[in-house]
Amino acid sequence: MKLNDLRPLEKETFKGTYRLTGRVACFDDDGIPYLKLRLSSCSSDLVVIAVIDSIVIPERLGHMDLIAVKGQVCVGSEEGEILLTEIRRPMRTDIARLPALQTLPRTVCPKPEALDQLIDAVRVLKSSHLQVFIKRVLERRDRLEVFLRAPASKSYHHNEPGGLLVHSLDVAKNVLQMIQANEPDMPRELQELGFVAGLLHDIGKTYTYDKRGKPTAAARLFDHADLTLEACAYGLAYLDTVQPDAAMALRHIWTCASPGARYGTKPAITLARYVRDADAHSAMADNQRRAYRKRVPVGFGRLGHNLYWMPFTEVHR
Repeated sequence: MKLNDLRPLEKETFKGTYRLTGRVACFDDDGIPYLKLRLSSCSSDLVVIAVIDSIVIPERLGHMDLIAVKGQVCVGSEEGEILLTEIRRPMRTDIARLPALQTLPRTVCPKPEALDQLIDAVRVLKSSHLQVFIKRVLERRDRLEVFLRAPASKSYHHNEPGGLLVHSLDVAKNVLQMIQANEPDMPRELQELGFVAGLLHDIGKTYTYDKRGKPTAAARLFDHADLTLEACAYGLAYLDTVQPDAAMALRHIWTCASPGARYGTKPAITLARYVRDADAHSAMADNQRRAYRKRVPVGFGRLGHNLYWMPFTEVHR
């Protein structure tokens, strides 16, 4: 490729805010140095070109850093390219104006269909405060890859890349279904709070797994449930200022609903029960599917130490 052969397409410009997910230094056929940058958002993943001597590139750009870019769509002798004309670190106001979860990088997510479901579900929340809360918890460079890539468990349910995301969504949806079945008149604000509590009930696992899905040192030293409030601290601090009862409710749901009420407080709100039960149902349903994945689902099946039984029905004749 020759950079000097690239010709801009009139009115075909490009701009946006993305995560930097890849960078390769190259030379064109004339020896001109340039960078190939891989940019990713929740909906797109693309490779662009930055000519080193013709654009100011911020220092110390790292993996998963946010960058705001502008560019020009160009055509060359072989194929089209996006040639950057500006690259900078975005301001906080720029980031605040982005749609919820816009900066989650699609390219690292093994379950893009689950990512789409997550984006759609969060963006239809009527509570702007809960949207901001979720942004502050999930759109963090140090944990977003783990949330999108890690399994939900080491050996059992949703034990696959992207399993944590799938299980988290499953629990959140199950909470809403339980509300509709038992308390259909519950105010929408509380239903949305239940959805968020279910979605982030396992967020502590972003400390106990790394981005390759391997257990970390924290996994040997703590239970992931003990890290939930720490993982949500930045978001809870925000909720404390705008909707303190919502922040208190989330803390209560996540702590009292742990097995055996580990923090010594019994559930004082039905949402806590729904989150606990939705978590158990999602895990058991996936374990049961896995126990019969290589055979007809009838009779006894086993997954690790767990035993399952499916009765014989007319379907199996």
